[in-house]
Amino acid sequence: MRIVQVQTQAEAAGSQRISDMVGEGLRARGHQVRTVFMYRKTDVYDRDPHADFILTEPPRGLPGQMRAAIGLAGYLRSARPDAVITFQHYGNIFGTIGARLSGVRPIVANQSGAPQSRGVRGLLTQIDKLMGTVGLYHANVVNSAWTKAQFSHYPQAYRRRILRIDHGVPAPLEEFDKAAARAAFGLPRQAWIAVSSGRMASSKNQIALVGALAHLPDIHVAIAGTGPERDALIALAENRSVAERLHLVGEVPPARIFEFLAAGDAYAFPSTTETFGLAAVEAAIAGLPVVASNLDVMREVLTTEDGEPAALFVEADAKGMAEGLAGLIARPELAAELAAAGRRLREHYSPARMCAGYEALLSS
Repeated sequence: MRIVQVQTQAEAAGSQRISDMVGEGLRARGHQVRTVFMYRKTDVYDRDPHADFILTEPPRGLPGQMRAAIGLAGYLRSARPDAVITFQHYGNIFGTIGARLSGVRPIVANQSGAPQSRGVRGLLTQIDKLMGTVGLYHANVVNSAWTKAQFSHYPQAYRRRILRIDHGVPAPLEEFDKAAARAAFGLPRQAWIAVSSGRMASSKNQIALVGALAHLPDIHVAIAGTGPERDALIALAENRSVAERLHLVGEVPPARIFEFLAAGDAYAFPSTTETFGLAAVEAAIAGLPVVASNLDVMREVLTTEDGEPAALFVEADAKGMAEGLAGLIARPELAAELAAAGRRLREHYSPARMCAGYEALLSS
């Protein structure tokens, strides 16, 4: 089967990690899979032999967005795949329209966020609701029970196409030496370091980690990622006189994420809204004790099948994150218990299981 995955932007983020795993898994099962990005945002996919770009830089305004949408439709019409899998709000909408214009079916959409009611996201939510209700999607994939529940008030015509496929989360294929990992990313050798990863956006709330440094004078924080909040993080760190203990290592490609995680003593995840929290589950599976926002969805995905928490759940502010990290330092036995529980999540979030779910869906 020839399959095209449609993503909005090319960068190292959670949704892109999922399409990477789906593509790799389906190719291993004999399918031909390419991922097309509506635009290139960073260079992380420049050397990917299975990636294509409609625009080589982020679109500017409505004219740029229209060029991306028209270019995507042309790409799908030329590729004529047997199936299309779409990701993110714009990928779902324009990927589905392009696939329909090209006569492609099935079309599988992925819901990467809870329904919104305001602003651009609110408009996109209403478009998605209409498209799903009239049946433009063959199936609508959600990644957790919490996410599925967010659509419980939608029309039955929309809900009957919802299918839950939990995200696959890779496990490290090798052990990394902590000292070597720290040297590779320019991090202090002897310090106690909380690591974090993800796009630097307001919803990811890395600002709380900078605030936590002011409460914990003996720890360092290292963050992997890029995004619009970077300058605000630096400014706050300088204002609080903690800049020397904040390490922004930039975008880390997926192939090196476990090397980066190996540099940490714990993983901090202060996000204020999630549908799954791939980065936190990834860190837990890698064996790091996790301090995570006290969100219902995080409690769901970071709990083992036997009911053991794989994270310490705290309020998503500077004080809460500081208290959580301090708790791990003060109680090494707790950190060890959380790390052990995290490793037990590997089988449940097997990428192979996720890819089998997509293959069965596309074949139905």
